[in-house]
Amino acid sequence: MRDNRRRMGVWTEFISLFFMLYIIDLTELMTLEPSFDTPMANVTVKEMATAILPCSVKFIGKHQVVWTDQLSTLLTFEDRRIIDDERLSVERPFIKDWNLHIREVKHKDQGLYNCQINTNPVKIKTVYLRVQVPAKILNNASTDAIIAREGATVTIVCNASGIPPPTITWHRISRSDKVEDKKTIGSTGEILIIYNVSRHCGGIYECVASNDVPPAVNKLIRVNVEFPPEIYLPNSELGHDVGKETVLECSITANPQATAYWKRNGTELKTTSGKFRIEPYTDDGAQTMILSLRIMVIDKEDFGIYSCEASNKLGSAAEQMTFYELSERRRQLFGTTTVTTTPRMTTAVTVRRVETLPPKHHHLVYPDPHASSNVVKDKHQTYGQHNGKKTDFSNSRSDSGCSDVAPVGIHYVIATVVCLVLHTVSLRGSHYSPPQHS
Repeated sequence: MRDNRRRMGVWTEFISLFFMLYIIDLTELMTLEPSFDTPMANVTVKEMATAILPCSVKFIGKHQVVWTDQLSTLLTFEDRRIIDDERLSVERPFIKDWNLHIREVKHKDQGLYNCQINTNPVKIKTVYLRVQVPAKILNNASTDAIIAREGATVTIVCNASGIPPPTITWHRISRSDKVEDKKTIGSTGEILIIYNVSRHCGGIYECVASNDVPPAVNKLIRVNVEFPPEIYLPNSELGHDVGKETVLECSITANPQATAYWKRNGTELKTTSGKFRIEPYTDDGAQTMILSLRIMVIDKEDFGIYSCEASNKLGSAAEQMTFYELSERRRQLFGTTTVTTTPRMTTAVTVRRVETLPPKHHHLVYPDPHASSNVVKDKHQTYGQHNGKKTDFSNSRSDSGCSDVAPVGIHYVIATVVCLVLHTVSLRGSHYSPPQHS
C-alpha cells in the first residue's frame, strides 16, 4: 500500500509539472510579437491581369493588419475594403494570409504597397508592383499609306508604345501566285527610309512592335510608286498579205494606269467600224497592260506606220512600227537583175529570181556568185523578222532555219554552168578572127 501511494505521488507530481510547463509555454506564445514571412516582395504582372500582393503574418494574436499605398492612403482594414475601388479586395486562402488582390490592373497602379501590423512600433512589409504594358501601335502617329513618284525619297513611320519600350522591326510582303513571301528589311527603329525609290520598291510593308509582353502587334503600310508610261513593242516591222488577219500588240507599263490607243499614219483607230478590234488586258498585276489590235481583213490601205501611245498624269509615251505588204516587199527583194560577161563582148542576160514555193515544188534560185545568198523562207506570214528585230538580209544564210531551200553550193555550180554556156554562144555568134602568125 505504501509503495502504491509513493508511485501515485510521483505521477501526480509529474502531471502537475507537465501542466505547469504547458501553461508557461502557452503564455509565452500569447506574448510573442507578430512577424512577416519576408520583409519585402516584388510582383510583376501584365496590364489588365489580376495582381496578387502577398502578405503572410505569423503570431498575429489580437493585432490588426491594414494595406496602404505609396501615398499612405488606407486601402483595407483587416479583410474589409476602405476605398471606393471595387477592383481591390483582401483574400485569405490560409489563416495567416492577408493578400491584396487588384483586378484588371492598370499601369497607374504600379508602385509601392505596404502591409502593416499595428504593433508598437508599426511593422511594415513593402511590396513593389510592376505593371507591364503590351506593345501598341499609335495609328494617329504612324503612316497609313504613302504615294511617291519614282526616284523620290520615301519615309515610313511606325510609332508604338508599351512598357518596357517596344522594338520595331520591318518586313516587306510580296505575293506571287497566291504565295505570300515576307522578308526582313532594314534595321530596327520607328522610321524606315527608302532612297531613290523605284517601282520595284512598291508594295506592302509591315512594321512589328514587340516588347516581350505578348502579344506582338503589327501594322501594314502600302507604298504606291507612280511613274509615267513605258511602251514596249515586240516588233518594229511586220509584214502580211492582203486578205489575211493579224494582231498587233504593245505592252504598256505605268502607274497610275495609262490611257492607251493605237494610231495608223497619225489617225487614232476606233472599233466602231468593225474592221478593228482593240482589246486591253492586264499582266504583272495592275501596272502592265497589253493592248492588242486585231485587223480582221487586211486591205491595201491598212499598211503603213502604226503607233502605240499611252499617257497618264505623269507623262506620255509612244512607239512606232511599220506594217507592210509582204508580197510587195518580196518583189522589191527578188526583182530582175542584169549579168555582164567579158569586156570584149558584152551579152545582157536577164534572169528572173523565183520565190520559194511550197515543199516538193522547189525552184532553184540563180544567185549572184559574188554575193551571199539572200533566200529566206517565208513560213509564218512574216518577213524579215527574228525575235522582234529587223533582219539584215545582206548577211542572211540559207541555214537560218530555211531547211526547204536548196543549199548555196548547188547554186554556185548551176550559175557557173549557165555562164559558160552563155559565153560559148556569144563567141559563136560574133565576127571573131584569131590573130595571124607570120
